[in-house]
Amino acid sequence: MIPVRAAALAALVTALLAVGSALAPAAGAHTDTGTFSATRAEPGPGGTTTIDVLLTYDNDGHGAAGATVTVTVQGPTGGPVPVTMSAGDREGAYTGEVATSEPGDYTVTASAAEPEAQASFSFTVEAPATTTTAPTTTSPDVATSTASVVEADDQGADAASDDGGSSAVLVVGVVILAALAAAGGVWWWRRDRTPA
Repeated sequence: MIPVRAAALAALVTALLAVGSALAPAAGAHTDTGTFSATRAEPGPGGTTTIDVLLTYDNDGHGAAGATVTVTVQGPTGGPVPVTMSAGDREGAYTGEVATSEPGDYTVTASAAEPEAQASFSFTVEAPATTTTAPTTTSPDVATSTASVVEADDQGADAASDDGGSSAVLVVGVVILAALAAAGGVWWWRRDRTPA
């Protein structure tokens, strides 16, 4: 009769391990869709503007590191200009620099394929301020170009702060599996010890 009990216990343990392994991959999975958040354009030196975007997964708000991010900037004159983006200072952050010497409105379009996401936002480069010098000098008027900083709504901040939601499911599953295994072991041990 012991072989039947051992077979039943082995079947129980196998079933519990199967349930546990089915739960484990779901805890770390990301969706195929994402969101660009914390988008901004910040004026830089020499008539340039730094473009920053943050790409996060929709299901858990984790940063999408290693994604292929495509960014173009459409200025007041000419066609869209591609911006070479590189990894930023945190997971899912990407940054690039574009020449913005012409005053006017600029539109930034960002897209990614994995996870799939798309966003656009605008910023304005102010017209250069001219300064007139005293007539005794022969220097020309001095012109400078500045871009104003525009930040989009940080709609992904709440999702990004929700860290570990999927991990809780995994922990609960492991605790349940351990409790069931312990209960099965106690039942088997008592059953062997009780007289028939």
